[in-house]
Amino acid sequence: MFDKDRTLDTSNSKNSLFDENPDMIEEFREEEIKLDIAQHIYYLRDATKLTQEEFGELVGIDPIIIDDLEESDYEGDSLAVLAHIEKSLRRHVEAPIKPAETLYPNALLTATITGLKLRYFRYHIGRKANTTNNNKGLETKTPEEKQYLLNELEPWQDALVRNMQELRIFALAGMTEWCHLDGGLRGNFSGNPNEYIVAASTHYELIDALVQNIHSGRCTVFKQWQQNIGGQEEARYINELEAALQQNIFDEFPDTEWLVQTLLAFLKMSLGGD
Repeated sequence: MFDKDRTLDTSNSKNSLFDENPDMIEEFREEEIKLDIAQHIYYLRDATKLTQEEFGELVGIDPIIIDDLEESDYEGDSLAVLAHIEKSLRRHVEAPIKPAETLYPNALLTATITGLKLRYFRYHIGRKANTTNNNKGLETKTPEEKQYLLNELEPWQDALVRNMQELRIFALAGMTEWCHLDGGLRGNFSGNPNEYIVAASTHYELIDALVQNIHSGRCTVFKQWQQNIGGQEEARYINELEAALQQNIFDEFPDTEWLVQTLLAFLKMSLGGD
């Protein structure tokens, strides 16, 4: 059985042994991919609450192969099997989310369903009362309110990192459609995984800019974010998120809606209220 907490030790990946041995570097990267696929398939199956035999029947894969994949022992083309599983699952998933035609809202929805499980991070008394207070300027927030914001934002960065990791294996597999399952959260998505990676990275970096602003009151990281994204794409970013709020595409995901409102409020504050 796949150990969901298992990770590959990359602490020495850049030492002289790896630098001097290209074959070892390639082998290391292949092992990383196998572990990513193992984790992804395990979580997909766990979300369906099916045994390996039942899951294999659902997606048309021999349960022995499912077991080998989850143990990262499969000797065949793991990426091809992953693409087959994703394609099969899409036929069995009815997404309760409203479709969004734009990239930035979709990137947040995929991150939500990747496995953030925000309900497990709700450790604030009176949280519901606080989440509506996004328009209050950071400079006027109390230390308790600032700490609340930091606690709320932290799991989002973790979710976005995991989402980008997942999207990388989709890109390697040449997939343009994929399925997300996580308990009661389900969704089908399509597009270029590499574009989703860029969008998820943009969200991550803006959250980081907000975190640094809360800590120091400075906008240095935000200015770097602006420089990285460029003026035209920044305008697109704001327009897409505002449109998504107006279209209520986050109705099923109040935590995602909260994040969008918070990021937009930070952007407007940093841009001088424009």
